[in-house]
Amino acid sequence: MATGALAFTVLGSGGGASGIAMVLLANMTAGIVVGPVGGVVADRLPRALVISVVQVVIGLVTVVETVLILTGRAAVWNLAALAGANSAAASFSGPARTGLVRSIVAAKQLNEANALNQLARHLVLTVGPAIGGTIVAVAGAGYGVGCNAVSFFVSAALIAGIHAPRVDRQPSTMRTDLVEGWQAIRARRWIWTCLIGTAIMVPAWHVGYGILGPPYAKTHLGGAWAWGFIASSLGAGMALGAVVSLIWRPRRAGWTNCLGAAALALPDPLMAAGAPLPVVMAAVVVAACGLSMSVVAWQTAIQQHIPAEQQGRVSAFADIAEISLTPVAYLLVLPVTGAIGVRGTLLACGIILAVANLAPLLSGRVRELTLLDRAGEPFTPE
Repeated sequence: MATGALAFTVLGSGGGASGIAMVLLANMTAGIVVGPVGGVVADRLPRALVISVVQVVIGLVTVVETVLILTGRAAVWNLAALAGANSAAASFSGPARTGLVRSIVAAKQLNEANALNQLARHLVLTVGPAIGGTIVAVAGAGYGVGCNAVSFFVSAALIAGIHAPRVDRQPSTMRTDLVEGWQAIRARRWIWTCLIGTAIMVPAWHVGYGILGPPYAKTHLGGAWAWGFIASSLGAGMALGAVVSLIWRPRRAGWTNCLGAAALALPDPLMAAGAPLPVVMAAVVVAACGLSMSVVAWQTAIQQHIPAEQQGRVSAFADIAEISLTPVAYLLVLPVTGAIGVRGTLLACGIILAVANLAPLLSGRVRELTLLDRAGEPFTPE
């Protein structure tokens, strides 16, 4: 429901694309700083409890956002601070979610479990942003954010009812846990090779779609309602990719991960070329479908072949690596768009997305990366 609401709140306050970048910068920076601790906590405490507590915290933060927007006190600085608080809290729930699925699902069924997770989430996201965009356009951004706040409390209550076995692990210090998680990634070439590409891909996607997309939609495609439908296209594509992953289990996870994510290169050049709204929406559907298949394959590979007691830390470090360069990209948005224009920046983002996602396939370890089949056949040696 809140998709685009904060972006248009920033735009309405005169913040422009640079204001959106500052809010996203605060979000990313907090995640990078708190992420390692979140991974350790996710491996130490009951994961459903961790997620539930985080949902309540984010719900409270979102209530504050709602009040600020409805009272006209929302500004770039306080929205950025709240975005940072949201990201810091989410740094605990993301790693816990990865480990929670692994703890309640058999290894050979993880692909289907991840696909069902994606499908449920993005079926809602298909409808939500369009409704939210309409609410933003008609009633204002505060009401869209307010509906979103309620959803976090409902989510916390639902997740609290999940009972999963605790992972047996030896007591250790925080430092030991952090080092162990980092070494688990370093020892697996397929992980860090893909993460290098993702670290380049993520900022390009955030700059093109996340930062330049809303003002582009406002200027060239009709306003908040248009961005709501584009965001709905993203949800529809993600749901479609989840359905494909549910029906078809790729054996070559490395190829699926890289080729699927490479589809993200489609929307930005089309916006740069001045494509109409239906064409942009179609490109976003294709891009999101590929991304969804990529995410399912990647999550399944992590869950199947990383020890259960290291799931949270490996997931946290992977998340940090993915967004590590994004804050720098946010800071460069204004000078780059000033130098080559919005359309030039969108085109550059599309090229970067294609190269960053395909380059990891140069590694044999990535090309050979496979998943367990339905009979539970073993994973290709690392």
